[in-house]
Amino acid sequence: MKRVSLVAILFASAAAPVAAQDQRGFVWNDRPALVFGDNISVEVKGRALLEWRKFDPEIGEDTFNLRTARIGLAGELTRHLGWEVEREIVWNELDDKVEFGEWKDVYGEWKTFDKVRVRGGRFKMPFGLEQNTGVSSLDFAYRTGGSNAIAPGRDRGVMAFGDLGRFNYEAGVFDADGDNGESNEPQFVQQGQDREDVGPSVAVRVSGDLLRLLPVGRLRSASLGVAYTTSDLPEGLNSLRGEALWGADFFQHVYVKGRRQRLGAQFEWTPGPTSVKAEWMQSREQRNQQSNRNADLSDFIGEAWYVAGTWFVTGEGKDGNVKPRRPLLGGGIGAIELAVRYEYLGFRSASTAGTAFTNPRSDHQVPNSDRAWTFGVNWITSRWTRVMANAIRETIEDDSRAPLTGTDSYWSGLVRLNVVF
Repeated sequence: MKRVSLVAILFASAAAPVAAQDQRGFVWNDRPALVFGDNISVEVKGRALLEWRKFDPEIGEDTFNLRTARIGLAGELTRHLGWEVEREIVWNELDDKVEFGEWKDVYGEWKTFDKVRVRGGRFKMPFGLEQNTGVSSLDFAYRTGGSNAIAPGRDRGVMAFGDLGRFNYEAGVFDADGDNGESNEPQFVQQGQDREDVGPSVAVRVSGDLLRLLPVGRLRSASLGVAYTTSDLPEGLNSLRGEALWGADFFQHVYVKGRRQRLGAQFEWTPGPTSVKAEWMQSREQRNQQSNRNADLSDFIGEAWYVAGTWFVTGEGKDGNVKPRRPLLGGGIGAIELAVRYEYLGFRSASTAGTAFTNPRSDHQVPNSDRAWTFGVNWITSRWTRVMANAIRETIEDDSRAPLTGTDSYWSGLVRLNVVF
């Protein structure tokens, strides 16, 4: 009940905005803000995602969950500097109280020129279209397995980025290799030595409407992008791993040492009330001197892709920040969107010679993959609130490494309330 109360408070705050003003002081457009002068302001940001979930067969997961609760501040210090701070809010069941969780985005940004900006702090590395979309802005309740397992996520670093007209660029150097790629296992170190972590890493992404140069009709408005990362891997069970959408591992860590490289491609097209999105990504991790005889093993490879489509049956345009034409609180029905997605995530070794084993030092790894269909309905009731309903059909290739041994297919469903301001 405490979780419900926390969400209700955030919902009430978001549902009762104060009329926006042009003067200094308190202003509420999409979110509450204090304006102290030209280009000097502080905004309050918040979100809460509340879910009800059901599984078939039952896999022991909670049927009720406060998926995310966050609070943050963002603002400007003159037109040259911007900043943002965001942190999780969690319910401590042991002590029966609300407390702060991990930090999310914490960064400052020099933004004098559109063509060259610089950001420093903790934020998402420039890899992955879906991974770099906020959880409250996704078309589906959950990101794909590849976006969670292969794309790096947040890290501390410095990044230059900008808009050069036909395309945008992002390039940064980071301390480690993102939250999804961090070191997970004790290392092989001598007594008294510090444990090594994954990294440092370099990440680059270029995206833009390059199809405008070709005679492809309405596809000329589509955006294409490519991304690349590279980082150092210390010796140990530090590879990426395969994780099903609900969190159960279907491919455990293997021993690695050397380099981790990722390559990704993305496509996004939003004509009118519809959208089509697709991504492909691959990771390659070296396993130098990782055999039982200290010989090199073949690279460990992760690969993922998805194709997704959406359609606003109520006619709202998909491009940009969607606002219902007829909000529910204004006497309308809100905006209703249908969505479907198919995805794949798999792991294997580069070598396919000889007998395959699941041993983390085997040169030929037994491959495994997760494929999933997601069917969704999104009901946007206002600019601050949205209800999502998803049905997911997930299939694990090797049922001996599935959440329930011997069962390779799973249905799951959820209803989520999003409150964002």
